[in-house]
Amino acid sequence: ATPRSSARQLVREALERYGLNPDDFGQFALCDVVGRPGGGGTAGGAWQGEHLREVGDWERPLVLQELWKPKAGWSRRFEIRRRQDLEKAGDGDDGDTAGERGQPPKVAPRGWRRGWQRSGGG
Repeated sequence: ATPRSSARQLVREALERYGLNPDDFGQFALCDVVGRPGGGGTAGGAWQGEHLREVGDWERPLVLQELWKPKAGWSRRFEIRRRQDLEKAGDGDDGDTAGERGQPPKVAPRGWRRGWQRSGGG
């Protein structure tokens, strides 16, 4: 992967690497997840994702990673999720993206991206 790799390209590569059909990339989305260690920040606590945003197919995740750093005590990781699961999680969403402890993070509504500068280059 390079800074010029799109989210779509990264999903295809990951599917291929894990022995899945890379032509099924349309069923999956790359998600930008921000969270922190569970258990009150102790070293042994499991990582807890609290904010999730679907990355646009043509956005460049490595550029996002470089330009937007999480605040102290938080970290970011990219996860591949099934689009149908994201759609289910987004149903009835009130726009609050913070997940409750022990619950999966809520998915940001598609309009949430408006406030973000696009990372697609160009």
